[in-house]
Amino acid sequence: MPLDHRILKHTPFALAWAAILFAVIVFVAWPLRNMVLVLWTYGARAYFEEGVRVLPGKPYKFSTGVEVSLLQDLVTGFAAFLIPAVGLTALLILWLQMYERHSRD
Repeated sequence: MPLDHRILKHTPFALAWAAILFAVIVFVAWPLRNMVLVLWTYGARAYFEEGVRVLPGKPYKFSTGVEVSLLQDLVTGFAAFLIPAVGLTALLILWLQMYERHSRD
């Protein structure tokens, strides 16, 4: 069985990987998602010069008092989850496959 299959089926490693993905999504992807929401809605000037931000809590609102549209919330939310989760897992699998290939030589 390939190394990536063996490692990802190992429960402690899978739990550790899930914790790493959770941390990346919460501390990196979600703040970037909030920035993209402001840039998408108001533009770069509002974010960088006027200080418009996304306020915490549901429903999401901008610091201007306007609610975030459902479409923007869904698109950026799915992207903030899928891109890091799928991308980092794919990179892990590729790295494990390369490691296995080179360690056999």
